[in-house]
Order: sequence, then C-alpha cells, then structure tokens
Amino acid sequence: MLQTIKKNHIAQLVVVIFLVLTGWWVSLQMSHHAADNNWFGVAYGSVALIGAIAGLILSREWGGFKSNIGKAIIFFSLGLFAQEFGQVAYWFYVFVFHSEVPYPSIGDIGFFGSIPLYILGAIQLSKASGLKLSLKSFSSKLQVILIPLVLLGISYMLFLKDYVFVWSKPLTVFLDFGYPLGQAIYISIAILAFLLSRKLLGGLMRPKILLILFALVAQYTCDFTFLYQTSHGTWTANGVNDYMYLVSYLIMALAIINFDTLFKKLRGSPAPSPTVPVSSENEVA
Repeated sequence: MLQTIKKNHIAQLVVVIFLVLTGWWVSLQMSHHAADNNWFGVAYGSVALIGAIAGLILSREWGGFKSNIGKAIIFFSLGLFAQEFGQVAYWFYVFVFHSEVPYPSIGDIGFFGSIPLYILGAIQLSKASGLKLSLKSFSSKLQVILIPLVLLGISYMLFLKDYVFVWSKPLTVFLDFGYPLGQAIYISIAILAFLLSRKLLGGLMRPKILLILFALVAQYTCDFTFLYQTSHGTWTANGVNDYMYLVSYLIMALAIINFDTLFKKLRGSPAPSPTVPVSSENEVA
C-alpha cells in the first residue's frame, strides 16, 4: 500500500485530505462546542467520494464488467458512493431541515445500501480467486459453511443477544438485524476470497484482497459502534464514531486504488491477463 501512495497521485490526495480532516477532528475534540459543529460530518465523506470515483475509473483498466476483478472494483466503488449518499442525507437533515438526524433516516438508504454492494464485490473477488459453486473438497464446503456461521454468531453475541424488539418500529428492527448480519456475510465471503487467493496471479492478489478484507472489517466496526451508541443514547456528532468512519473510508479508498499498482505490475510482466478464468486448482484445499 505504501508503494501505491508513493506512485499514485489520487492515493496521495486521499491521504492528504485524511490528515487535514484528522487535524480538524482533533481540534474539535479540544473544543467545548464540538457537537455543534456539523461541518466535519459533511466533509469527511469526501474521502469516500474520491475513492469511489477513482475506483470506477480504475475498473476500466481491468475490463469493467468483463472481468471478475473489474466487477469487484465497481461494486466496492459503488459501495463507497452509497456511503457518501448517506453523508449527504445527513447534511440535508442538519442544514436544510434544521433537525436532528433520526434513525432510521433517508441516509440509511445509502448506508444500508452499501451492504449488498459490498457483498457483490466480495463475491466477484471470490470468483476471481477460484471459488466455484461446486466446491469439490470437504474442507472447502466446511469453510463456506463455518465462516459465515461464526461471524453471524459473533454479531449476535455482541449486539443482538439482549435485543429488545419494538414491533411498532419494524424498519428499525430490520436495520438493527440487517446491518450486522449483512456485514457478517460480506466479511465471510472476503475471508473465503483471501483463503482462495494464494495461487491467484502468482500470489500477487493476496495482499490486495487482505486490504479489502481489512476495509470491510473496519466498516463493520463503524456500523456496529454506531448502532450500539445509538441504542444506548451515547452517539454524538463529531465523536469517535465519526472519526472511525473517516478511517474506514480511507482504508477502502486505498484498497481500491491499490489495484492500480497490481495492474501496472501485471502489464509489465508475463503474468496472465486478469480476464483469464482461474483454474479449479485455486479452490481451498
């Protein structure tokens, strides 16, 4: 990733914006009126927006929808766009409607909408890594079953174990369950993609998928923290959770841009084309 930052101007721009926003956030924490300054909540979505635009441009190098990796980059980029939509909705509530941001809100169309997009991106990565619908080995099938179950169990124990159902608010119940469960799904698929990627493109894909996995885990952590703080009435504007989202956007943006380095490396070597299907030998042993 450091190599990407050194050689890619977009990556450098994203890092600079992140550092400026970090300094701003630190100054807000030292102010007694941090919660009254809502501009930070508007500004940090710019990292997601730049990463999304860069990703859609980069996807064309990989053939766009003509290759699994190209499709994965597109879906992850659209996931960042969805997150930015949620941030823009936040801006409308505060500066146009002059009201507190409710939960659920219009912004959840974007925030929750990123989940199926990330799932689709993770599926395309797993396909590029060699995952097939007909996994042959017993261990492969076992991993496909156990990894999602373990993460779903963790999500339940951490957030939903003592959940109090308020059936008068069905959308709230749906989102409270949908966020952690949906994110457990895309993390599970990304883990499978990482496990399958040891032979893909001579192992060059492995660190790229690991960074994507790290970004997805960071997103999961942010949303879990938001739901926990909201349910306990402890969430505040410009608090730790907002900064966590900024960090998660940075990681995902760099993870997407990081595929540019891989493409240039493959273009200058006799490695196989990214559009060439991966053989079944890349299945989990």
